[in-house]
Amino acid sequence: MRKALQVMFGLVFIVGLFWGGFELLKVIWNLFSSVEPALGAALVAASATVLVSVLSVVLSKKSESKAAISMQLREKKVPVYEKIINHIFLVTFSEKLGKEPPTEEENIRFFADITAELIIWGSRDIVDAFGNFRTQLVNITDETQPREVLAVVEDLLLAIRKDLGHSHPNFKRGQILRLYINDIDDYIG
Repeated sequence: MRKALQVMFGLVFIVGLFWGGFELLKVIWNLFSSVEPALGAALVAASATVLVSVLSVVLSKKSESKAAISMQLREKKVPVYEKIINHIFLVTFSEKLGKEPPTEEENIRFFADITAELIIWGSRDIVDAFGNFRTQLVNITDETQPREVLAVVEDLLLAIRKDLGHSHPNFKRGQILRLYINDIDDYIG
């Protein structure tokens, strides 16, 4: 019942707005019709100039505000994304660099911390890609193909790049991974 009243009130409000707008246009039309043609043309030109100026300022301010919000969000996202990439590289390169790979406890702490940060700062694409990445890692078995793991890693890296404003419509599978995996063609081919 309450929903029906809200819908009915909304419809009445919209009809009222249209009726009010129509009446306002009639009044304006009558004003311009009763004025000398030369003065009417000048008023129309002046009104159009003012209207265009006001619209330009409003749209410009809206665009600036959107850009500022986007920049502030990017500043918060970059450190989170750097942590993710650094952890992936730590796991990938620890043996080659003579470092100990992260322990299970360190991995759990990493996923807990990053998940909390992604809930706040991650876009939908990032949340989806990170969820797929995490699920793939949790479900690794002896039968898991390296191609499957590498695909979700690359999808996560591409989602990070996309969220930071990079465009990569023509990227092929393995193009990002090729930057740090020498034999990537053996796994994706």
